[in-house]
Amino acid sequence: MLLRFSVANWASIRDEQELSLVAADKHDDLAVQDIPGTSLRALPVVGVFGANASGKSNLIKALSYARAAVQYSHSRWDPLGGTHRIPFLLGDTAGEPSEFAFDFIQGGTRYEYGFELDDQRVTAEWLYSWPHGRQRMLFERGGPGPEDIEMGPGLRRGFGRRSQTARESVRPNSLLVSAGASGNHPLLTRVYDWFAQVGVATDHNAPERLERTLRMLTGPERELCTLLLKYADLGIADVRMEERELPKEAVAHFSEGLRLLNPDHPPTDPANWRASPEIVVEHATSDGGNVELPYGAESSGTHTWLEMIGVVVQALTRGRVLVVDELDARLHPNLAGQLVRLFSEPETNPLGAQLVFNSHDVTLLSRHSFGFLTRDQAWFTQKGVDGSTELVALREYKVRSERDDLVKKYLLGAFGAVPLFEEQISGEIGNLVTTHAVACRCGAKETVGAEELIS
Repeated sequence: MLLRFSVANWASIRDEQELSLVAADKHDDLAVQDIPGTSLRALPVVGVFGANASGKSNLIKALSYARAAVQYSHSRWDPLGGTHRIPFLLGDTAGEPSEFAFDFIQGGTRYEYGFELDDQRVTAEWLYSWPHGRQRMLFERGGPGPEDIEMGPGLRRGFGRRSQTARESVRPNSLLVSAGASGNHPLLTRVYDWFAQVGVATDHNAPERLERTLRMLTGPERELCTLLLKYADLGIADVRMEERELPKEAVAHFSEGLRLLNPDHPPTDPANWRASPEIVVEHATSDGGNVELPYGAESSGTHTWLEMIGVVVQALTRGRVLVVDELDARLHPNLAGQLVRLFSEPETNPLGAQLVFNSHDVTLLSRHSFGFLTRDQAWFTQKGVDGSTELVALREYKVRSERDDLVKKYLLGAFGAVPLFEEQISGEIGNLVTTHAVACRCGAKETVGAEELIS
Protein backbone atom coordinates (compact mmCIF):
# COMPACT_ATOMS: atom_id res chain seq x y z
CA MET A 1 0.00 0.00 0.00
CA LEU A 2 1.00 3.58 -0.62
CA LEU A 3 0.23 5.84 2.34
CA ARG A 4 1.91 9.11 1.38
CA PHE A 5 3.97 10.67 -1.39
CA SER A 6 5.65 14.05 -1.13
CA VAL A 7 7.79 16.03 -3.56
CA ALA A 8 9.58 19.38 -3.63
CA ASN A 9 11.46 21.34 -6.30
CA TRP A 10 10.28 19.31 -9.28
CA ALA A 11 8.96 20.85 -12.55
CA SER A 12 6.12 23.21 -11.52
CA ILE A 13 6.27 22.06 -7.87
CA ARG A 14 8.48 24.39 -5.83
CA ASP A 15 7.53 23.92 -2.16
CA GLU A 16 6.91 20.48 -0.67
CA GLN A 17 3.51 19.05 -1.65
CA GLU A 18 2.07 15.91 -0.09
CA LEU A 19 -0.52 13.47 -1.44
CA SER A 20 -2.03 11.27 1.29
CA LEU A 21 -3.98 8.03 0.91
CA VAL A 22 -4.77 7.78 4.62
CA ALA A 23 -8.54 7.89 5.16
CA ALA A 24 -9.82 10.89 7.10
CA ASP A 25 -13.36 9.54 7.38
CA LYS A 26 -14.98 6.18 8.06
CA HIS A 27 -15.79 4.19 4.91
CA ASP A 28 -17.80 1.01 5.37
CA ASP A 29 -18.49 0.67 1.64
CA LEU A 30 -14.94 1.17 0.32
CA ALA A 31 -12.09 -1.34 -0.03
CA VAL A 32 -10.05 0.36 2.70
CA GLN A 33 -7.16 -1.53 4.30
CA ASP A 34 -5.84 -1.44 7.87
CA ILE A 35 -2.47 0.26 8.35
CA PRO A 36 -0.34 -2.05 10.58
CA GLY A 37 0.43 -0.73 14.05
CA THR A 38 -2.20 2.02 13.88
CA SER A 39 -5.96 2.52 14.00
CA LEU A 40 -5.83 4.20 10.59
CA ARG A 41 -6.92 2.85 7.22
CA ALA A 42 -5.64 3.37 3.67
CA LEU A 43 -7.90 4.47 0.82
CA PRO A 44 -8.18 2.39 -2.37
CA VAL A 45 -8.55 5.39 -4.70
CA VAL A 46 -7.52 9.06 -4.80
CA GLY A 47 -8.00 11.47 -7.73
CA VAL A 48 -6.33 14.79 -8.51
CA PHE A 49 -8.22 17.49 -10.42
CA GLY A 50 -7.21 20.90 -11.72
CA ALA A 51 -6.93 23.28 -14.63
CA ASN A 52 -4.61 22.71 -17.59
CA ALA A 53 -0.97 23.47 -16.71
CA SER A 54 -1.76 23.48 -12.98
CA GLY A 55 0.65 20.61 -12.24
CA LYS A 56 -1.55 17.49 -12.18
CA SER A 57 0.69 15.57 -14.56
CA ASN A 58 3.85 16.89 -12.91
CA LEU A 59 2.77 15.20 -9.67
CA ILE A 60 2.41 11.87 -11.53
CA LYS A 61 5.70 12.43 -13.36
CA ALA A 62 7.46 13.15 -10.08
CA LEU A 63 6.27 9.83 -8.64
CA SER A 64 7.25 8.05 -11.85
CA TYR A 65 10.72 9.65 -11.84
CA ALA A 66 11.34 8.67 -8.21
CA ARG A 67 10.27 5.10 -8.97
CA ALA A 68 12.63 4.98 -11.97
CA ALA A 69 15.50 6.37 -9.88
CA VAL A 70 15.08 3.51 -7.39
CA GLN A 71 14.91 0.95 -10.18
CA TYR A 72 17.63 2.17 -12.54
CA SER A 73 19.99 4.73 -10.97
CA HIS A 74 22.60 2.05 -10.18
CA SER A 75 22.14 -0.29 -13.14
CA ARG A 76 21.36 2.05 -16.04
CA TRP A 77 22.28 5.65 -15.25
CA ASP A 78 25.60 6.81 -16.71
CA PRO A 79 28.00 7.23 -13.74
CA LEU A 80 28.99 10.62 -15.17
CA GLY A 81 25.58 11.49 -16.61
CA GLY A 82 23.98 13.22 -13.64
CA THR A 83 20.50 12.55 -12.27
CA HIS A 84 18.15 13.70 -15.07
CA ARG A 85 15.98 15.60 -12.59
CA ILE A 86 13.80 18.59 -13.59
CA PRO A 87 13.89 21.34 -10.92
CA PHE A 88 11.50 24.29 -10.55
CA LEU A 89 12.91 26.92 -12.91
CA LEU A 90 10.69 29.95 -12.29
CA GLY A 91 12.58 31.17 -9.24
CA ASP A 92 15.86 30.90 -7.38
CA THR A 93 15.49 27.23 -6.34
CA ALA A 94 16.83 25.59 -9.52
CA GLY A 95 20.20 24.92 -7.89
CA GLU A 96 18.69 23.42 -4.74
CA PRO A 97 18.08 19.66 -4.41
CA SER A 98 14.79 18.03 -5.39
CA GLU A 99 13.20 15.86 -2.70
CA PHE A 100 10.99 12.77 -2.94
CA ALA A 101 9.55 10.74 -0.04
CA PHE A 102 7.22 7.75 0.33
CA ASP A 103 5.36 6.11 3.20
CA PHE A 104 4.30 2.60 2.20
CA ILE A 105 3.53 -0.90 3.44
CA GLN A 106 5.53 -3.86 2.19
CA GLY A 107 5.19 -7.36 3.64
CA GLY A 108 3.09 -6.07 6.53
CA THR A 109 5.75 -3.54 7.62
CA ARG A 110 5.53 0.22 7.24
CA TYR A 111 8.50 2.02 5.71
CA GLU A 112 9.44 5.63 5.06
CA TYR A 113 11.92 6.06 2.24
CA GLY A 114 13.13 9.25 0.59
CA PHE A 115 16.01 10.95 -1.14
CA GLU A 116 17.29 14.32 -2.29
CA LEU A 117 19.42 15.00 -5.36
CA ASP A 118 20.69 17.86 -7.46
CA ASP A 119 21.66 17.83 -11.14
CA GLN A 120 24.76 15.68 -10.60
CA ARG A 121 24.48 13.59 -7.44
CA VAL A 122 22.45 12.26 -4.54
CA THR A 123 22.70 14.67 -1.59
CA ALA A 124 20.61 12.70 0.95
CA GLU A 125 18.79 9.38 1.31
CA TRP A 126 17.03 7.70 4.22
CA LEU A 127 15.07 4.59 5.14
CA TYR A 128 13.07 3.97 8.32
CA SER A 129 10.75 1.13 9.31
CA TRP A 130 8.07 0.52 11.94
CA PRO A 131 8.30 -3.26 12.52
CA HIS A 132 6.51 -3.16 15.89
CA GLY A 133 4.82 0.23 15.77
CA ARG A 134 8.02 2.11 16.72
CA GLN A 135 10.35 3.87 14.28
CA ARG A 136 13.67 2.18 13.51
CA MET A 137 16.43 3.84 11.50
CA LEU A 138 17.74 1.48 8.81
CA PHE A 139 20.10 3.94 7.14
CA GLU A 140 20.73 7.66 6.71
CA ARG A 141 22.83 9.18 3.97
CA GLY A 142 24.09 12.74 4.14
CA GLY A 143 26.01 13.01 0.87
CA PRO A 144 27.00 11.31 -2.40
CA GLY A 145 29.76 9.02 -1.14
CA PRO A 146 29.87 5.70 0.74
CA GLU A 147 31.43 7.49 3.71
CA ASP A 148 28.28 9.61 4.03
CA ILE A 149 26.08 6.58 4.76
CA GLU A 150 25.26 5.55 8.33
CA MET A 151 23.84 2.06 8.70
CA GLY A 152 21.39 1.41 11.53
CA PRO A 153 21.41 -1.75 13.67
CA GLY A 154 18.42 -3.12 11.74
CA LEU A 155 20.41 -3.06 8.50
CA ARG A 156 23.71 -4.29 9.95
CA ARG A 157 22.34 -7.12 12.05
CA GLY A 158 22.04 -10.28 9.98
CA PHE A 159 23.12 -8.58 6.74
CA GLY A 160 26.69 -7.65 7.78
CA ARG A 161 28.84 -8.11 4.70
CA ARG A 162 25.98 -7.52 2.24
CA SER A 163 25.22 -4.14 3.83
CA GLN A 164 28.89 -3.17 3.61
CA THR A 165 29.04 -4.28 -0.05
CA ALA A 166 25.95 -2.23 -0.87
CA ARG A 167 27.49 0.85 0.74
CA GLU A 168 30.82 0.39 -1.04
CA SER A 169 29.20 -0.05 -4.46
CA VAL A 170 27.04 3.08 -4.34
CA ARG A 171 27.97 5.88 -6.76
CA PRO A 172 27.46 9.65 -6.33
CA ASN A 173 24.45 9.56 -8.67
CA SER A 174 22.97 6.22 -7.60
CA LEU A 175 20.66 5.41 -4.71
CA LEU A 176 21.68 2.96 -1.99
CA VAL A 177 18.43 1.00 -2.38
CA SER A 178 19.16 0.64 -6.11
CA ALA A 179 22.74 -0.49 -5.45
CA GLY A 180 21.66 -2.85 -2.66
CA ALA A 181 19.06 -4.55 -4.85
CA SER A 182 21.69 -5.04 -7.58
CA GLY A 183 23.75 -6.91 -4.97
CA ASN A 184 20.77 -8.96 -3.73
CA HIS A 185 20.68 -7.35 -0.31
CA PRO A 186 17.51 -8.96 1.20
CA LEU A 187 16.05 -5.96 3.03
CA LEU A 188 16.97 -3.34 0.43
CA THR A 189 15.64 -5.67 -2.30
CA ARG A 190 12.33 -5.85 -0.39
CA VAL A 191 12.07 -2.05 -0.54
CA TYR A 192 13.19 -2.05 -4.18
CA ASP A 193 10.51 -4.62 -5.05
CA TRP A 194 7.75 -2.35 -3.75
CA PHE A 195 8.77 0.33 -6.23
CA ALA A 196 9.17 -2.18 -9.04
CA GLN A 197 5.60 -3.38 -8.48
CA VAL A 198 4.03 0.08 -8.71
CA GLY A 199 2.36 0.35 -12.12
CA VAL A 200 2.46 3.67 -13.99
CA ALA A 201 0.23 4.33 -17.02
CA THR A 202 1.12 7.28 -19.27
CA ASP A 203 0.89 7.95 -22.99
CA HIS A 204 4.62 7.25 -23.17
CA ASN A 205 4.29 3.58 -22.19
CA ALA A 206 1.00 2.84 -24.01
CA PRO A 207 2.59 0.35 -26.49
CA GLU A 208 4.20 -1.56 -23.63
CA ARG A 209 0.88 -1.70 -21.76
CA LEU A 210 -0.95 -2.93 -24.88
CA GLU A 211 1.61 -5.72 -25.26
CA ARG A 212 1.01 -6.71 -21.63
CA THR A 213 -2.75 -6.93 -22.25
CA LEU A 214 -2.22 -9.10 -25.30
CA ARG A 215 0.08 -11.44 -23.36
CA MET A 216 -2.51 -11.77 -20.61
CA LEU A 217 -5.18 -12.61 -23.18
CA THR A 218 -3.18 -15.77 -23.96
CA GLY A 219 -2.42 -16.65 -20.34
CA PRO A 220 -4.20 -17.58 -17.10
CA GLU A 221 -5.74 -14.08 -16.81
CA ARG A 222 -7.51 -14.48 -20.17
CA GLU A 223 -10.99 -14.91 -18.69
CA LEU A 224 -10.69 -11.83 -16.49
CA CYS A 225 -9.28 -9.73 -19.36
CA THR A 226 -12.11 -10.88 -21.64
CA LEU A 227 -14.67 -9.93 -18.99
CA LEU A 228 -13.18 -6.44 -18.81
CA LEU A 229 -13.47 -6.18 -22.60
CA LYS A 230 -17.16 -7.03 -22.36
CA TYR A 231 -17.56 -4.80 -19.30
CA ALA A 232 -16.64 -1.74 -21.37
CA ASP A 233 -19.51 -2.39 -23.83
CA LEU A 234 -17.24 -1.94 -26.86
CA GLY A 235 -18.85 -4.77 -28.82
CA ILE A 236 -15.59 -6.75 -28.76
CA ALA A 237 -15.80 -10.53 -28.56
CA ASP A 238 -12.07 -11.31 -28.66
CA VAL A 239 -8.62 -9.88 -29.35
CA ARG A 240 -5.67 -11.93 -30.55
CA MET A 241 -2.26 -11.73 -32.22
CA GLU A 242 -1.68 -13.33 -35.60
CA GLU A 243 1.78 -14.02 -37.01
CA ARG A 244 2.22 -13.13 -40.67
CA GLU A 245 4.67 -14.62 -43.14
CA LEU A 246 6.85 -12.25 -45.09
CA PRO A 247 6.44 -12.26 -48.90
CA LYS A 248 9.00 -14.58 -50.50
CA GLU A 249 10.34 -11.77 -52.68
CA ALA A 250 11.03 -9.60 -49.61
CA VAL A 251 12.74 -12.49 -47.80
CA ALA A 252 15.05 -13.15 -50.76
CA HIS A 253 15.83 -9.45 -51.16
CA PHE A 254 16.74 -8.83 -47.50
CA SER A 255 18.61 -12.13 -47.17
CA GLU A 256 20.83 -11.26 -50.11
CA GLY A 257 21.38 -7.74 -48.78
CA LEU A 258 22.47 -9.04 -45.38
CA ARG A 259 24.91 -11.47 -46.99
CA LEU A 260 26.51 -8.67 -49.01
CA LEU A 261 26.77 -6.37 -45.98
CA ASN A 262 28.25 -9.01 -43.67
CA PRO A 263 29.70 -11.94 -45.67
CA ASP A 264 31.53 -13.38 -42.64
CA HIS A 265 28.31 -13.84 -40.62
CA PRO A 266 25.50 -15.21 -42.75
CA PRO A 267 21.94 -14.30 -41.61
CA THR A 268 19.70 -16.70 -39.72
CA ASP A 269 17.58 -19.12 -41.70
CA PRO A 270 15.12 -16.94 -43.70
CA ALA A 271 12.50 -19.67 -43.27
CA ASN A 272 12.17 -18.52 -39.62
CA TRP A 273 11.64 -14.86 -40.46
CA ARG A 274 8.22 -13.41 -39.63
CA ALA A 275 6.63 -10.03 -39.96
CA SER A 276 5.50 -8.19 -36.83
CA PRO A 277 2.39 -9.87 -35.40
CA GLU A 278 -0.91 -8.30 -36.38
CA ILE A 279 -3.56 -7.46 -33.76
CA VAL A 280 -6.98 -8.73 -34.80
CA VAL A 281 -10.17 -7.60 -33.03
CA GLU A 282 -13.34 -9.67 -33.30
CA HIS A 283 -16.69 -7.90 -33.04
CA ALA A 284 -19.99 -9.68 -32.40
CA THR A 285 -22.66 -9.18 -35.07
CA SER A 286 -26.43 -9.03 -34.68
CA ASP A 287 -26.86 -12.48 -36.29
CA GLY A 288 -24.66 -14.16 -33.67
CA GLY A 289 -21.48 -14.27 -35.74
CA ASN A 290 -18.17 -12.42 -35.50
CA VAL A 291 -16.44 -9.95 -37.81
CA GLU A 292 -12.66 -9.43 -37.72
CA LEU A 293 -11.23 -5.91 -37.91
CA PRO A 294 -7.60 -4.73 -37.82
CA TYR A 295 -6.50 -2.92 -34.67
CA GLY A 296 -5.97 0.30 -36.61
CA ALA A 297 -9.67 0.44 -37.47
CA GLU A 298 -10.65 0.65 -33.81
CA SER A 299 -11.45 3.95 -32.08
CA SER A 300 -8.96 5.75 -29.86
CA GLY A 301 -11.21 4.93 -26.88
CA THR A 302 -10.96 1.21 -27.67
CA HIS A 303 -7.17 1.53 -27.92
CA THR A 304 -7.06 3.27 -24.53
CA TRP A 305 -9.17 0.59 -22.83
CA LEU A 306 -7.11 -2.25 -24.31
CA GLU A 307 -3.94 -0.53 -23.11
CA MET A 308 -5.40 -0.26 -19.60
CA ILE A 309 -6.74 -3.79 -19.13
CA GLY A 310 -3.38 -5.47 -18.49
CA VAL A 311 -2.17 -3.08 -15.77
CA VAL A 312 -5.63 -2.99 -14.15
CA VAL A 313 -5.82 -6.79 -13.96
CA GLN A 314 -2.25 -6.93 -12.67
CA ALA A 315 -3.01 -4.44 -9.90
CA LEU A 316 -6.31 -6.04 -8.83
CA THR A 317 -5.06 -9.64 -8.83
CA ARG A 318 -1.81 -8.84 -7.00
CA GLY A 319 -2.96 -6.06 -4.68
CA ARG A 320 -0.63 -3.44 -6.17
CA VAL A 321 -0.59 0.32 -6.70
CA LEU A 322 -1.55 1.69 -10.13
CA VAL A 323 -0.81 5.33 -11.04
CA VAL A 324 -2.58 6.74 -14.11
CA ASP A 325 -1.93 10.04 -15.88
CA GLU A 326 -5.14 11.47 -17.41
CA LEU A 327 -7.57 8.70 -16.53
CA ASP A 328 -10.35 10.32 -18.56
CA ALA A 329 -8.35 10.65 -21.79
CA ARG A 330 -10.44 9.18 -24.63
CA LEU A 331 -12.72 7.31 -22.18
CA HIS A 332 -16.43 7.99 -21.68
CA PRO A 333 -17.11 9.38 -18.16
CA ASN A 334 -19.19 6.30 -17.34
CA LEU A 335 -16.34 3.98 -18.33
CA ALA A 336 -13.80 6.00 -16.33
CA GLY A 337 -16.23 5.85 -13.41
CA GLN A 338 -16.57 2.08 -13.71
CA LEU A 339 -12.79 1.73 -13.69
CA VAL A 340 -12.63 3.71 -10.44
CA ARG A 341 -15.46 1.55 -9.10
CA LEU A 342 -13.44 -1.64 -9.68
CA PHE A 343 -10.83 -0.37 -7.21
CA SER A 344 -13.33 1.20 -4.81
CA GLU A 345 -15.58 -1.77 -4.02
CA PRO A 346 -14.45 -4.62 -1.75
CA GLU A 347 -16.11 -7.21 -4.02
CA THR A 348 -13.90 -6.36 -7.01
CA ASN A 349 -10.83 -5.32 -4.99
CA PRO A 350 -10.41 -7.94 -2.24
CA LEU A 351 -6.59 -7.63 -2.11
CA GLY A 352 -6.47 -3.90 -1.44
CA ALA A 353 -5.10 -2.61 -4.75
CA GLN A 354 -4.87 1.17 -5.03
CA LEU A 355 -5.53 3.59 -7.88
CA VAL A 356 -3.94 7.07 -7.98
CA PHE A 357 -4.91 9.22 -10.94
CA ASN A 358 -5.38 12.71 -12.28
CA SER A 359 -8.29 13.80 -14.44
CA HIS A 360 -10.49 16.59 -15.79
CA ASP A 361 -13.57 14.41 -15.32
CA VAL A 362 -15.30 16.23 -12.47
CA THR A 363 -18.34 13.93 -12.77
CA LEU A 364 -16.35 11.66 -10.45
CA LEU A 365 -17.21 14.19 -7.72
CA SER A 366 -20.91 13.60 -8.31
CA ARG A 367 -22.95 11.28 -6.11
CA HIS A 368 -24.46 9.93 -9.35
CA SER A 369 -21.10 8.79 -10.78
CA PHE A 370 -20.21 5.10 -10.83
CA GLY A 371 -16.85 6.06 -9.34
CA PHE A 372 -17.98 8.72 -6.86
CA LEU A 373 -15.07 10.03 -4.79
CA THR A 374 -15.63 11.06 -1.18
CA ARG A 375 -14.20 14.27 0.29
CA ASP A 376 -10.98 12.60 1.49
CA GLN A 377 -10.37 10.98 -1.92
CA ALA A 378 -10.30 14.19 -4.00
CA TRP A 379 -7.38 16.60 -4.37
CA PHE A 380 -6.92 19.79 -6.40
CA THR A 381 -3.87 21.39 -8.03
CA GLN A 382 -3.72 25.18 -8.11
CA LYS A 383 -1.08 27.41 -9.66
CA GLY A 384 0.15 30.38 -7.65
CA VAL A 385 1.17 33.81 -8.95
CA ASP A 386 4.78 32.61 -9.15
CA GLY A 387 3.75 29.66 -11.34
CA SER A 388 4.27 27.03 -8.64
CA THR A 389 1.83 24.18 -7.99
CA GLU A 390 -0.07 23.78 -4.72
CA LEU A 391 -1.84 20.52 -3.87
CA VAL A 392 -4.98 20.95 -1.75
CA ALA A 393 -7.30 18.26 -0.35
CA LEU A 394 -11.06 18.64 -0.80
CA ARG A 395 -11.49 17.83 2.89
CA GLU A 396 -9.82 21.16 3.71
CA TYR A 397 -12.99 22.87 2.48
CA LYS A 398 -16.30 22.85 4.31
CA VAL A 399 -18.22 20.38 2.18
CA ARG A 400 -20.85 17.75 2.86
CA SER A 401 -20.36 14.94 0.35
CA GLU A 402 -23.89 13.64 0.90
CA ARG A 403 -25.58 17.03 0.39
CA ASP A 404 -23.45 19.51 -1.57
CA ASP A 405 -23.38 19.54 -5.37
CA LEU A 406 -19.59 19.28 -5.56
CA VAL A 407 -19.47 19.30 -9.38
CA LYS A 408 -21.33 22.60 -9.56
CA LYS A 409 -19.26 24.14 -6.76
CA TYR A 410 -16.03 22.99 -8.43
CA LEU A 411 -16.95 24.37 -11.86
CA LEU A 412 -17.94 27.70 -10.28
CA GLY A 413 -14.48 27.92 -8.71
CA ALA A 414 -15.38 27.23 -5.06
CA PHE A 415 -12.25 25.08 -4.66
CA GLY A 416 -10.02 26.95 -7.11
CA ALA A 417 -8.25 24.55 -9.50
CA VAL A 418 -10.20 25.83 -12.52
CA PRO A 419 -9.04 28.07 -15.42
CA LEU A 420 -9.89 31.77 -15.10
CA PHE A 421 -10.99 33.63 -18.23
CA GLU A 422 -10.58 37.39 -18.62
CA GLU A 423 -13.55 39.06 -20.32
CA GLN A 424 -11.29 41.82 -21.64
CA ILE A 425 -9.22 39.27 -23.59
CA SER A 426 -12.43 37.70 -24.90
CA GLY A 427 -13.48 41.10 -26.28
CA GLU A 428 -10.06 41.63 -27.89
CA ILE A 429 -10.29 38.19 -29.54
CA GLY A 430 -13.69 39.15 -31.00
CA ASN A 431 -12.31 42.42 -32.38
CA LEU A 432 -9.31 40.71 -33.99
CA VAL A 433 -11.48 37.95 -35.52
CA THR A 434 -13.74 40.62 -37.03
CA THR A 435 -10.77 42.56 -38.39
CA HIS A 436 -9.23 39.48 -40.03
CA ALA A 437 -12.60 38.38 -41.43
CA VAL A 438 -13.09 41.75 -43.13
CA ALA A 439 -9.55 41.62 -44.53
CA CYS A 440 -10.14 38.13 -45.90
CA ARG A 441 -13.38 39.17 -47.61
CA CYS A 442 -11.69 42.19 -49.19
CA GLY A 443 -8.82 40.03 -50.39
CA ALA A 444 -11.24 37.54 -51.92
CA LYS A 445 -13.03 40.31 -53.85
CA GLU A 446 -9.73 41.68 -55.19
CA THR A 447 -8.72 38.18 -56.34
CA VAL A 448 -12.00 37.66 -58.18
CA GLY A 449 -11.68 41.07 -59.83
CA ALA A 450 -8.15 40.34 -61.02
CA GLU A 451 -9.21 36.97 -62.48
CA GLU A 452 -12.06 38.63 -64.43
CA LEU A 453 -9.69 41.28 -65.77
CA ILE A 454 -7.19 38.63 -66.94
CA SER A 455 -9.92 36.61 -68.67
